[in-house]
This record gives sequence, C-alpha cells and structure tokens, in this order.
Amino acid sequence: MNRRAFLLTLAWTAPLRSRLGAQERIESLTAGPTPRIALNHVGFLPKARKVVIVRGGGESAPAEFTVRDIGSSRFGWYGMPPKPMQLTRPLRKTACDFGECLTGDFTELEREGMYQVTIPGERSVPFFIRPDAWRRTLPKAVGYIHAQRCGTDVPDVHPVCHLDDARRRDSGEHLDVTGGWHDAGDLRKWMSATMTSGFALLELAAAGPPAGLERDNLLDEFRWGNRYFLKMQDADGLVFNDAAGGVNGDNSDNHWTDNKVGTEDDRYINPSKPGRIQAMFTTLQAMAAQAFRESDAAYADVCLAAARRCWDASKRGAGTGDLAWWTRAAIAGGWSAEAAQLGRQLLALQNTGFTGSQKLVRGFWRTSPSDPSPYVDAVYSAYPVLALLHLLSAFPDHEDAGRWRDAVRLYVDEYVLPMTARNAYRIVPLGLFIGSPTPEHYRPLEGELTYRYFLPVRKQSWWLGTTSHLEGHAVLLAGAAHLFKETGYRDLAYRQLEWVIGANPFGASLMTGEGMRNPYPHSRYVGLIPGGIMNGIAGNTRDEPVLDMEYGYDWRTTEYWSPHNAHYIWALAVLEA
Repeated sequence: MNRRAFLLTLAWTAPLRSRLGAQERIESLTAGPTPRIALNHVGFLPKARKVVIVRGGGESAPAEFTVRDIGSSRFGWYGMPPKPMQLTRPLRKTACDFGECLTGDFTELEREGMYQVTIPGERSVPFFIRPDAWRRTLPKAVGYIHAQRCGTDVPDVHPVCHLDDARRRDSGEHLDVTGGWHDAGDLRKWMSATMTSGFALLELAAAGPPAGLERDNLLDEFRWGNRYFLKMQDADGLVFNDAAGGVNGDNSDNHWTDNKVGTEDDRYINPSKPGRIQAMFTTLQAMAAQAFRESDAAYADVCLAAARRCWDASKRGAGTGDLAWWTRAAIAGGWSAEAAQLGRQLLALQNTGFTGSQKLVRGFWRTSPSDPSPYVDAVYSAYPVLALLHLLSAFPDHEDAGRWRDAVRLYVDEYVLPMTARNAYRIVPLGLFIGSPTPEHYRPLEGELTYRYFLPVRKQSWWLGTTSHLEGHAVLLAGAAHLFKETGYRDLAYRQLEWVIGANPFGASLMTGEGMRNPYPHSRYVGLIPGGIMNGIAGNTRDEPVLDMEYGYDWRTTEYWSPHNAHYIWALAVLEA
C-alpha cells in the first residue's frame, strides 16, 4: 500500500475527540513528585536573568543548588588543563500559588557554555548560556508552519491533499479554497487560527529574521497561506469563517480526501462571517500590503484592496477583543483618524481605578461597555494593550500618545507585576473574575475579585492550555521593555516563554524537538512535527496545573495549534530585535 492509499484509509476511521470521561481523566494529570527542578530547557542569554525553581519545601528542602559547566573537554584544549566552572548559590523560599517552591538566582553567570543544575538527588536538563539560545529555535518554529501546508506535497509529512476544497454548507456550491495551512493536530482550516501564522511570518520578516531564515522565504511562505485567505473573501467583501470545520461545528470534515471535486468526501465551507474574523483579515491584508510594497507593488495593491473592501463592509463591534483587533487593522491600513477613535473606545474600557471592593490591582480591561466583568481570552488576552503599543509606534506624536503610554504602564505595573508575583514561575494568570461564575475553585484576590491561572473547566466543554495567553504577554512585555527601557519587563517576557519550554511543574518542554520530557502531541494524521507547540498546561476544577504526560492524546493539553507557534515567533521577533 502506498502512502496515498494509506492516508485515504484514515479518512473515515480517525476517531473523534471523545469528551466522555475527559474531566475525570484530566483531574489525575497533575504534576507528580518529580522532577523537582523546573528550569528553562532552551537556555539563557549571557546577560539575562537566570532563575531555577525547586518544587517542594519542608525540613528536607535543599538549602542550595549548584551550577556546573558540563561542556568543557575532559582533557582540556590543546594540552591545557580543563577549567570547569562550578557555582553554588542559596535557594530561598518563594511565595507560590502552586505549592511550596524554592528559587535560586544565577544571573551573575555569563560565561558561554553548556551547564547543568544539581540539588541532592536530582540533576536538571542540560542547558546553554549563549547569545543565540532562543534565536536558534526559530527555524523549527517557522518550519512547523511550512509542515502544515494544505493543497501540496510536504515531503516527509504528507502527500498532496485536499485539492477538492470545498463546497458551501448552505448551497452546496463548490468554491476553490485550496491551499492555506492545516490548523492544528488535525486537517481543518479555521481562518481565526491559521491567520495567526500569517501574522507571525510578517512580524518576523519585518523585525529581521536570524541566520537560517531568509526574509524572502518567510514572505513566500506567507503568500502560500494568503492564497487561501484571499479566496475566502466573498463578493460582499466579508470573509467566511472556515473551510473543513465540519457541518455544524462537528469533526466530520477532519479527514483526507480523494482530491476529486464533486465526490462524497468533499469538505465544507462555513459561510458565516463573524466580526472578529473580519478584523483579523483586514489587519493581515493591510500588513501584507506594507510588507510587499517595495518588492511586489501589484501584490501589495491586491492585499490592500482586499483589506479596504472588508473594512468598508464590516460592522465593528464594541467589545474589548474586537476593538483591539479593529484598532490594529486601522493602524496597519494607515487610517489614522479611525485608529485614534478606536483607541479612545479601547481606553474607555480600561479600569483605571480600583474596582470590585479591592485595592490590589487595576489597569485591566472590562469585557465590553455593557459587561463590567474583566476581559478574559485564552489566546488574545494581551491584545488590548498591544493595540495601544502599536498606536504609539505608528503615531508617536499624536495628541493621545500620552494616554496610550499611561494605559500600557498601568496594565503592566499595576496588574501584570502584582499578579505574576503570586507564583514562583512569574507567569501571568489567565485573568480575573467576579466571584465564582462556575461551580469550581476560583482563587480569592480581594473583595469581589477572584482569579484563575487556567480556563474554567465547568463553563463549557471547550477549554485548553494557556500557551498563547502566556506567549502573547511575552510579546507585550517585550514591547513594553523597548518602549520604557525596563530590563525587568524583558526578563518577565522570557519567564512566560520559559514556562512553555520547561520551567513548569512538569519539567516538560511543550515544543516538539526542543528540550526534554516532551509530551506526545495530539497529532492524529501526521504525528510529530518538529517545532510544533502544544496547547500546553491547563487546569482542573481546583485550578491545579494538568498536562498529559501519559500518551493519552489529550487534545486540551497536547494538541498542536497555530496560535502557539505564531505568538512564540512574534515574541522572539520582538525580543531579538
């Protein structure tokens, strides 16, 4: 049986995502007693903050840790005796919402090399100190996007696929929407998720890619994905929601096809046109017009015209999430008056005073003008503040620039910093809540406000890990570090990424092919994809971290998803710039 025939046998036999008993099973996936050492597997820049976390405490807790140089030659170089480096420093008890933790600091160690941390009875994973410690992971992360190409042969991943995409759900009419990228550990093409890959490629190309990644290649990859995005724009200027997302949001389109238009296995287009999709599409096409203006003016004009048609046809929502995206769209399109007006609407939704009968945090956003509950989003939680950063970059002399700066500083200093101080890993909790809106544990803050690190699991069946939430805040903190010249913001940006690459209670790297203790991904059709980043650590009803390390194919924690790679690439593009 050849590879094509084998893949076709999977078309109707691939199992659906079963939710039966999922909650009961995932409750058991909390971190075990080992490993105790939580450390970033990628390594550290020579002049960056360097922290090791040791889980557990009590009388048996170690008082110190040792960092050893394990990269020096045993016999020295050129006949000279080796000089392996060894540094021993104290461990200190640190407040942490995830149980007792000790932290140790070895920021003073700047010498390049390969190292390992030890405590009595345990060694950490080996790690580098080198200037390109993070930058060297970017080719893998970008390679994941290429591996997800749909409509072509991807060597060593899959043969030509889905040349028959797709027919409309409502009328059955066939429209050519071939191309694009598969979204996750499946074969579907959600616009909301796959457009994030386009943003990542454009952001990295604009920032200046590192060695091993050429700008022209990044833009060529973007063009591949954008063929699909442009095809999804309807005659009225608005954009369809997805191709192959199923008939009624189900999993029925998640299969290989025979590549022949008009046969039974043709997949479907969802003809609905949600507002958020329109904002993302407009932003992406306007950014593409900027990126290609000098190298391909004709293509830039096509992209800008598509952006303008979508902008003109859209009704712009007043919720915080939609306003953030529409603000970015106006900035990218160069529509300064509209951008400033949207920015004012966004500013009006920030809690500049203390709310909820508490005086611990402020600067966070309300959900909408009619909904005073704090804004929470598993993927785009940092975007309201990022929109203001984009406004500052695009229009630094605008009369509202001072208000934009103050809003960014307020969010970072009086929300992000106090909330990250509540855990030794320094990660940003998912968000604030009013009381306990679902029957599960919400951590008390003060007054009426509570918080969770992870998505509520009793609110709806769709919940997942917080990888994009953390990476998005890494983008924000990196941008704020540049704006305010605050090294501490940069260090905190890296801490969000460090959680993703091993400095977490499981000691697990969530990027396939980078670091150690990688969970096996929920990737039912092609298996391992080097550079793919998983949904990541989620929580249970008690808001304890959970991660499938038992090969259970738990999609909530181990499935690949486009936004995670996109935000990782974007964060490093800003940090490396």
